[in-house]
Formats: sequence, structure tokens, C-alpha cells
Amino acid sequence: VTFFSVKTITITAWTVGPDNPSYYRFENLKAAVERLNKILEDSGADIRVKLEGFFNTTGWDDFKQKVVFGFQAKQKFDILCSGHDDIGAWAKAGYIIPLDDYIKKYWDEVYYDIIPSLWESTKFLGKIYAVPQDTEARPFYINKKVLKKLGWSDEEINALPEKIRKGEFTLFDFVEVAKEAVNKGLVEWGLYHRPKMGIDYFQIFTSFGVDFYDEEKGIFVFNKKEMYKVYEFFYNLTNVWKITPKAMIGTPWSSVHKDVTSGKVLAWMGGTWNWAEWIKDYGKTDEELQEMFLVAPTPKATAEGKPNTLSHPVVYMIPSHTKYPDLAFLIITLATDPKLNFKHAIESGHLPIRWQETVFPEYRKNFIMVEGTKLLPFSSFIPNDDKFNEFNRIIFDGLSAVEGGTLPGKVVDDVAKRLKNQLKDKVVIVEE
Repeated sequence: VTFFSVKTITITAWTVGPDNPSYYRFENLKAAVERLNKILEDSGADIRVKLEGFFNTTGWDDFKQKVVFGFQAKQKFDILCSGHDDIGAWAKAGYIIPLDDYIKKYWDEVYYDIIPSLWESTKFLGKIYAVPQDTEARPFYINKKVLKKLGWSDEEINALPEKIRKGEFTLFDFVEVAKEAVNKGLVEWGLYHRPKMGIDYFQIFTSFGVDFYDEEKGIFVFNKKEMYKVYEFFYNLTNVWKITPKAMIGTPWSSVHKDVTSGKVLAWMGGTWNWAEWIKDYGKTDEELQEMFLVAPTPKATAEGKPNTLSHPVVYMIPSHTKYPDLAFLIITLATDPKLNFKHAIESGHLPIRWQETVFPEYRKNFIMVEGTKLLPFSSFIPNDDKFNEFNRIIFDGLSAVEGGTLPGKVVDDVAKRLKNQLKDKVVIVEE
């Protein structure tokens, strides 16, 4: 019998919710390390791995501040879990490493199976800097009971999501149905969208074929002619068609969800995670929700546009100051196991990132998961750019203005000016 001393390497992971149910972002790394240690032990290796770190639930801003400070002070952490939208700033600052070569190494065993659209969210200037950990989608929820009262047959209702996916039923077709439902007194409002700044409304940009970011050059693009159409649409929602309340922006979330689940609104631009909220906080059952809503992408508006959804994947990254990049990546790879990842998806109301997860019996039983996954091929993502929040704030102020009654032409000019003043050479204004 040979005795040898075993060396223990400590790997530290910093992970974030901030929602409590997403704790598997850390737990799955623990499970991966246990699996790795079992393999090391069985193969007689003289090395073991210990996982340390935390799962943060205080909030995105607080977590990201801590991370940036950690990068600058080169604090000990080897794996990092955050939103994909941090990649641009952190890659540019040299804080995280590109992972293309690592991914190639395990492509045939693991990474071939990741839903392809998700890789787009992990890139910065053409290189991959992260591994997807989870995702979600933002459905266009339409109230089927209202369509039924408008005289739609079950066949027509059931065929609608596919017509939207194929681009055969457009956003303007929806507007006509919404106007009819409001005029007949079947609903108070035709369409609700999020009441605060966020990213959901960029889906309407994609519906109109507006591409507001140049990936190659890493700059924002504001095309006045295209953006006029988008702002005009939001202006018409509240001022002309009157299918969205003028005070939509600023409405409390609880009122939004109450109105949507009580049938006061024909359609809601929400998220897959709303389903669990409606069951938990708004007294609905899964059956009731399935009877009430169909789930589709946001319809396309124009020939240049396309049906779409927006996803915000959370991802694993590796800091450039770690001593153990290979080991950190191996642990991330083992944590990207379909069973482990599926546990996280079910527990936290997220969607699968691997096709293999979609064959589990529990997956097939989960209506919103199945329907949500159908949206993923239609996913677009916000750009991985550190100036996105500034860009978004100005765009959103424009939305508030048009919905409040300021004419779209004036808003387009104001927004273009503000963007140029604030973002300078990070934005190109296309005049005509």
C-alpha cells in the first residue's frame, strides 16, 4: 500500500440570484465539485477540490459593485456568475477571459447541446466570454377567453401562436383585434407593457426591424426614420387607438398583474416567470392560466421586422486573475449537466439551456416551460455594452414622453440630441 499526501485546491465562486429561488446557481457548482472529487478519488489522484464562495440575494447593483471591487483588488475568486450584459464592460477592462478554446475542448460531450441562440448572448467582439447558466423568455400573452367572446373558433385560437411565429399575424393585426375588444366592452384595455424602465420594450424595436447596435464597431445606432415608426406606435397605443392607458408607465406592478389575471386586458407583454407569480401571489391555478392565456412571440410589425422575444441569460465567467482557469472551467462544465440545470430551471421558474432537458418527463408536464422553450429560437438579447443603461434611460424617457402625448417627431429629435450629447462617439445618428 502506498501512502501519499493529498493536495487540496480551493476554488471560490461568487454567484447571484438576486431572487432566492435561483440558489442552484451556487448549489450546482457544489454538486459538480462533489462529482469531480469522486472521480479524482476513484482514479487514485493526489488532488482534491474544495468549493467556497457565496450566493448573493441583496440585489444586482450591490452584487456588481462587489464584483468590480473584487476584480480591482484581485480578491480570491475563480468562478463568477452574473448577467450576460456585464460581459462587455468586464471583457473590455480585461477582467474576464475568453473561453472559445475551453468550449471547443468539451464541445462534443457537453456544449453541442446548448440551445444555439444562447451563445449569441455570451459574445463580445466575436469571442465567447461565458457559459450560459439559465435563460427565460418574454411571451406575448393573449387572453383566449376574450378571443372566444369575439367569435373566434377554438381552431383559430389554437392556430394563432403558429401564425405569429410565421409572421402571418402581425402587430397591426393585433391592434385591430384589441380595438374591437375594447369597443365591444369585453376588456378595459387592449395591451399592457412593463410600467418601468427595463428591456421588454426593445421587442417592439425588433418587430419593426430596428437594429440599434453595431456589433462590429461596438456602437449604438439611432436611425431617426426607423425610430419614428417605433415611437409613433407607442404614441398611437395611448393617444390614438387608446388600447393602452396613458398612465401605463408608473402603474404599480401589483395593479398590472391584477388587471392581467382578472381579464381586464386582452394582451400582456410579460415574462415566463410571471406564471409562477400569478399562481403564488394572484390566486390562480396552472389549469386556470392555461385556459386563459395563449403564449406567443411578440408579433412582427413590418416586412423588415420579425416575431421575437427577449432573453436575459445569466452566465458563468472566469476572472483573468484566477490561478486555476482550467479547473474552474471543468467545474462549470460539470455543473452544466442536464439534470443539475433542470433542477435549477424547475425551482426558479427559468427555462432549460440544453435540449437534453426537454426530454425529462417533468419538463413535458410543465406547460409554461414547454411553451417558453418554443420561444427561444426567436430570442434576441440586449447588447453586452457598458453604456447600454445610459442608452436605455434616454430611449425610455422618449417612450414616456410619447405615451404622455408628445408628438413622435419631436421625441425623435429630442432623443437623438440627448444620445449624441451623452454618448458622443458611442452612438451614430442616422438622419434619413
